[in-house]
Amino acid sequence: MAIRTGEQYRQSLQDGRRLFVDGERVDDVTAHPAFQGVLSTLGALYDAQADPELAGVLTTTDADSGEVHSTTLLEAQDHDDVLARLRCDRLRTDLTYGMMGRLPDFMNAYLLDIRSSLLFVGKQAEADRLGEYIQRLRREDLAVTHTLVDPQSDRSTQDAPPEALHVVERRDGGIVVSGARLLSTLAPVANEVFVGPYVPRRPGQEEYALVFTLPLATEGLSIVCRQAYDRGDGRFDTPLSSRFDESDAILVFDEVFVPEERVVVAGDLDAYNGIVRNAVGYGPLQGAARSTAKLRFLAGLATVAARTTGRAGTPRYQEEIGEVVGRLNVAEGLLDGIALDLSRRIANRRAGADAVAPGPGEPEVESRVGISALTFFFPEAIAKAVEVLRLVAGSGAIAMTEGELRNDEIGHLIEKYVHGPDVPAERRLQVMRMVWDMTCSPFAARQALYERYYTGDPIIGRVLFFSSPKTGEAERMAERLLADGLRG
Repeated sequence: MAIRTGEQYRQSLQDGRRLFVDGERVDDVTAHPAFQGVLSTLGALYDAQADPELAGVLTTTDADSGEVHSTTLLEAQDHDDVLARLRCDRLRTDLTYGMMGRLPDFMNAYLLDIRSSLLFVGKQAEADRLGEYIQRLRREDLAVTHTLVDPQSDRSTQDAPPEALHVVERRDGGIVVSGARLLSTLAPVANEVFVGPYVPRRPGQEEYALVFTLPLATEGLSIVCRQAYDRGDGRFDTPLSSRFDESDAILVFDEVFVPEERVVVAGDLDAYNGIVRNAVGYGPLQGAARSTAKLRFLAGLATVAARTTGRAGTPRYQEEIGEVVGRLNVAEGLLDGIALDLSRRIANRRAGADAVAPGPGEPEVESRVGISALTFFFPEAIAKAVEVLRLVAGSGAIAMTEGELRNDEIGHLIEKYVHGPDVPAERRLQVMRMVWDMTCSPFAARQALYERYYTGDPIIGRVLFFSSPKTGEAERMAERLLADGLRG
């Protein structure tokens, strides 16, 4: 089995996992009301892989096994492969309107990146173990999530706190781990979890330098969810919350046994610390495709809201929406640039020592378009788009619910008084409820926080860019002109 149906995906989650939602133990995630929307959304993505019109983009054939698997697991060999991945990323994020930042797509790309990092730093055995896992994902079409961050028990230091996940025992055949990790988006409805690196580990913290995979139904592993945002209010009143609430969770490991074949890194600081900064760049391509889809949706919703309220003909609002559309055009160009940047990096790594050195008119240091776009461009562009949406809708976003519209006593009054220019009340309310869900609901607040921290702490990100080789390239350019001035 290489491609699953939505129903097979749903059935695979009935595995006895230890899941807690709103203070209660949930025995069957597929039966809990809070997850029906996201399960339906993910199930539809699985089914889309068998759609004759979409399968050629969403799936590919493995060159070795001959099996069909998700294009999100395609390890690119050349620019054509990168473009195939980009088409898949664009389509899947378009089908989910850019609302889900941790689709299985993200993890599939991230795992390929982790493997590329391990190969780059010379950790062949670790890369091979992860490669075997990726092959398993191709065969079984699993939904995988991640957990990367230590508990926030002491933010004054980047060292792992005692509560962080760590090895407590080494046995024949594997390791035993205890501690907690966060923030595991999608964990309630994923099959497995990848425990990976985020901040570097220092000498003396080898037992915290862990990279491994596990089923989420593993004994001793608890999934503790935040409050669900899908509260059963229906798709008219909460059209986004009811479809795209990925959920987030803390994972608590209580003496969990990790079999040796599941362990990628356990104590090797060079391998652990070398993973994040040496990725080839599959993850940023998927992330940028998702962000672009979301920006496109926001531009469209702002336009629909402007037409619904009669503001579409006013230059003031045309200007605001026009700026969002302009940023969308930039985002589309960035996507093409990220794909080209990824292709070049893949080619250079395949060439190794035989890679062509940059010549006149070419950058001295390879660029990092993808992670730069995700760190600097998209958070601001999406925040601006949400603000424009608020501006266009105004107080109209504070709208009554579908219940009032359908009420026998007052429904006719709603139809009479709550309408737009040549727009019936039902349509106006539907649009405004979507605007509310995108700008003011708990789902919207989580989306705003998520976009800001999508690539981690933005301050740390900026400091890392200051320390990057690209800074030295720019500095050398300035020094060249300074030196020329002394000669003059």
